[in-house]
Amino acid sequence: LKALGDSADYAIYTPGSNSGIPVNILSSFQSPDIDWEANSEMLRERISSTVTALLGLIGMGDVDPLRSREHILISNLLETAWINKQSLTLTELILQVQNPPMDRLGAFPMDSFFPEKERFELAILLNNFLASPSFQVWQQGQTLDIASILKSEKGKPRHSIFYIAHLSENERMFFVTLLFAAVETWMRSQRGTGALRALVYFDEIMGYLPPVANPASKTVMLRMLKQARAFGVGLILATQNPVDVDYKPFPTRAPG
Repeated sequence: LKALGDSADYAIYTPGSNSGIPVNILSSFQSPDIDWEANSEMLRERISSTVTALLGLIGMGDVDPLRSREHILISNLLETAWINKQSLTLTELILQVQNPPMDRLGAFPMDSFFPEKERFELAILLNNFLASPSFQVWQQGQTLDIASILKSEKGKPRHSIFYIAHLSENERMFFVTLLFAAVETWMRSQRGTGALRALVYFDEIMGYLPPVANPASKTVMLRMLKQARAFGVGLILATQNPVDVDYKPFPTRAPG
């Protein structure tokens, strides 16, 4: 036990709280350090999951990415920035919601697709979250830089625990989606390997990978279940309610 304890550093992160190490989530809107052209499909899916989680955080849950004007607008703002290797702060994103840098979305002029008054209402909802005193702690502490979460500055392996029981349901979904999206982006920047490079363990998975609904976390988890092994990333998903988990992504073997 002592040898195990000495082999790694240990850190307990508490997003949205100063009880442990707080987590700065604003880096999640920064342009990923991977090539857009080679990873456009994955990055668009990451944007979609992130925007779904963000809208859920402000009370707009169960949005359809193909029908929601709010989802389409914010997704286009992030994609435009990332294609140009530009990072957006949450403040800049809110201001761009009010005054988008593009004149059209699809075939329609911006003001026909999403009138200015209604864009302002969305900007107000997002700004209420940004201006809330409780949000200030979300801007402090460790960023979602997976490389620094996995290893200390001296290169020692780090066992990182993210404790989220204190968060509301929407906040938990928001953070879990951002964390898995950050892990996926990091692993895509690694070379393929047959050795285990990192292990992601998620206790109490119920609600994040359901068999019927499609919460923001589900899409990125499905991708990782299919592809993470090739990058040396293992996943352990635990639950006391296996019937509440989508079984389709899990491989099965015939007896014998």
